[in-house]
Amino acid sequence: GERFNIFPICGVDHYEVMHSAIIASFLKPNGSHGQMDKYLKTFISTVDDKIGIETSSCSVYTEYPTKEGRIDILIEDKKGKGIIIENKVYAADQWEQLKRYDKFSKDKYGEGNYTIYYLTLDEHAASDDSGKGINYTCISYKEHILNWIEECIKESATTPLIRETLIQYSNHIKQLTNQDMDTKNKEDLIEIMINNPEAVAALFS
Repeated sequence: GERFNIFPICGVDHYEVMHSAIIASFLKPNGSHGQMDKYLKTFISTVDDKIGIETSSCSVYTEYPTKEGRIDILIEDKKGKGIIIENKVYAADQWEQLKRYDKFSKDKYGEGNYTIYYLTLDEHAASDDSGKGINYTCISYKEHILNWIEECIKESATTPLIRETLIQYSNHIKQLTNQDMDTKNKEDLIEIMINNPEAVAALFS
């Protein structure tokens, strides 16, 4: 029963749009979780964002349409500050993608009033064509999103429905980033076999 997880059952595995929707649903201060800006504050703390966005007045959008393209997750407050999250699970960068989002952000928020995050499974950088020459921060599912969700789980002790949903999503991310127990057990077994070839040979014979 502990292995049950609704997210892979629903086909969430590698679709950025679905992951963006899940993440944004917890970031929204007016979300159906009813926890106000608690989870958004925790996210800001996890990624160490320093632009001073006012979480209580934030609106959160997914697939936000601009003339520079559709932004995966956009967070903006009423004081004119914004956070852009470009979400990449397996997809490649589009032509000058982060450069275009940087232009949009400068026009809308002004220099120093926005942050661009490039979210991937393992925190790798964007392609030169997409991000060279602009200021953006790499974050990962493996570290930042997982750490954020773990903190949100702690903060949801008295709301079991939310807590259990977060636990399932945490387990799903661990599977995507090869941090689940099955993967770790396989890695440990392979290491033991490599370090003990005579024992392995004896077992085979």
